[in-house]
Parts: sequence; C-alpha cells; structure tokens
Amino acid sequence: MPHSIDRNLPTPWWEQILRGEKAGLFADSVRQVARLGSLGYGAGVRGRELAYRKGWLKTRRLPQPTVCIGNITVGGTGKTPLVIRLASDLLSRGLKPAVLLRGYKREKTNRKVVLVRNADRVLADIDEAGDEAMELARRLNGCCVGVGSDRYAVGQFVLERNPVNCFILDDGFQHHRLERDINVVTIDVTDPWGGGNLLPAGLLREPPDALRRADAVVLTRTGAAGPDRLSVLREQISAFMRPSSCILESRHEAVELVSLDGKKRAPLSELKRRNVLVVSGIGNPQSFERTVSALGAIVIDRLRLTDHGGSVDEVLSWIRSHRSPGFLVVMTEKDAMRWTGGLSKRTGIPGIYALRMNLALVSGQEHWDNLINIVNRLVDAKK
Repeated sequence: MPHSIDRNLPTPWWEQILRGEKAGLFADSVRQVARLGSLGYGAGVRGRELAYRKGWLKTRRLPQPTVCIGNITVGGTGKTPLVIRLASDLLSRGLKPAVLLRGYKREKTNRKVVLVRNADRVLADIDEAGDEAMELARRLNGCCVGVGSDRYAVGQFVLERNPVNCFILDDGFQHHRLERDINVVTIDVTDPWGGGNLLPAGLLREPPDALRRADAVVLTRTGAAGPDRLSVLREQISAFMRPSSCILESRHEAVELVSLDGKKRAPLSELKRRNVLVVSGIGNPQSFERTVSALGAIVIDRLRLTDHGGSVDEVLSWIRSHRSPGFLVVMTEKDAMRWTGGLSKRTGIPGIYALRMNLALVSGQEHWDNLINIVNRLVDAKK
C-alpha cells in the first residue's frame, strides 16, 4: 500500500523571513523595512478607527439589526462556517436574514451590487459573486446573500427586493462605515496573533486591543490546541476585551463529501484507507489537510495554492499528473465553488469531492443562545 508523503510544502520566502526562519543581511533588511511599514500601517489603522469613533468620518446604519462576523488577522480564521451557523440558527427562529459580503476576487466588477440569492434560489454565477458568497448561497436555503464593496448599499439593495429583517456582515470588523448591533470576532487558535506584528511585518489587520469592540470572540479549531494553551489564550484575549463580552470555543466538524456538481453525497467513511490527493486555495491549508487525514484518508500528496488563488488549468494539470487509478481528490467547498465548472466539464473523472464542514460549539452555547435572543428581540422591536 502506498504511504502518505509527509512533506511540508515550502512557505513563501517572505513569510519565512517575517517569521524569523531565515537569517542573513537580506532577511534582516526585509524585516526592518517591514517593521517600518507596520508602524505606518498601525498609525493609519488607529487614526481611521478614532475618526469613526469620534464621528469625524460618517457612518451609516441599515434599518434592520446587523451582526458583524470578522477577525483581526488576514487569512482563514473560520468566519464562513460561523456565518453559516449564525444564519442557520436565525432561520430556525423564523427570522429572515441576509448576508452581506464584499465579494472578494470577483471576476466581474467589484463596484456592482449583486443579489447572489434570494430566499428561494441562487441568482448569480461564480464570476459575479465570488467563491465565498457562492458557497453561502448554496448552503443557506431561505437566506438572502448580496455582494458589493459598499455593504450599506448592498443591504439597501437586498432590502428593497426582499422582506429581510436582519443582516449578517461577513468579514466586516474593519468596515467602520457600517454600524452594527453586535460584533463577533473569530480567532484561530493555531495562529491567534498573526506572528505578533501588524501588516506588513505580520498578519494582524489591527492591534489586539481592537478586541475591545467585540461583544463575543469565538475561538476556532480548538481541537488543534491543548487545554493549557487554550487557558493561556483565553486569559490573553480577556485582557483586551470588555468585561461584559464573552469567549466561546468551537471546532470544525466534517459532515459529508459532496460531488462537484452538488448532486451526489458520500459518507465520510468513503475516505477511510483510501489514497487521497488534497487540493486547497485557502488561508489555512494545514488545518484542512489534518482534517482529511484524521478521517482515515491516506494523503498521498497535496497542492497548496494562495488564498482564493489557482486557476482551473493549474488544478487540472496537477490532478492529472499526480492521480492514479482509485485515488480520490478532496478540496474545500469554497475551492469547489471556484473550480467546479471547469473541472466537472473537463476532467470526466469521478472521485473529486468537496469536504463539507460545519462549525460546532465546544463551550459557550449559553452565550450563543443569548446572542440569537438579542437579535430576535431587536427584530421584534422593529415591528
């Protein structure tokens, strides 16, 4: 039986330098320039946040309650599964939510507001929506999804065409122009502080003290950290938060395998003792690969692309050159949204699946229920 290739693919040279994994004059120079850049970036971030807080820059509020799901680092921290969980729970309470996204890396103009789906059906394609919005649109029956760079304009556009009574602002913690009623921040326990530095020297979008604006912090991928590490992290986070805010813990759970066309489902047991190729273009590929291995798959090789990156031709060429008879190919749902058209039409090969993941709360369910109740009360107050 073939063995899994336990091979760490090289991280980008710039990331190795910034994390201190490379020495020498060039590496030291790059780090110095990056640190100077972080000082300027940090001054801009703090100045902008202060200007909105003091009212020097204008903010706008949508006419229905708004919950923001965001983070303070770049890369994948588990926002999308949390958005799916929140929207699903709101729908189960009889509410009518709409998710508002920027529509990152849409092929068509980012300035155009697009209604990706209404409560009944998907209305846009991947080029108009972007991969994250398309994943949400496919997963959230009954929920509206809209994209556009101006989330206020997106919300108004959706509201004019649908009886929406609450909004979810996806990846909007730094989108100060739009006021919100509740701020929820996701922090990935595998890299909570993005190397400890602001961009470009690290991966922090904002300093950790920005967590004072958060009503709740959800720790994601907690299965990758031990109890002692989680305890230390909770103390660190609490030091930045308001006393009235709360910390929840969650993990990502695999649910099933879904074919690229979405028509076929397969149980997770299909992966046990099977030779598998893993393909991903996400912010945290290692976590996804560990999940596939934990399900009993024999990971023969893996293709890691940049977040939201990779063309159909690149993916198809890699699969053809690495696949042998009987191999399965597994990717994330977000990646499947982006590549499904080209792959399903051009491979003609069965056995390519997206791994569907849900977010499960490990602790803090009472806080989550209270958050849902607050939204419910705010909606009732608008009637």
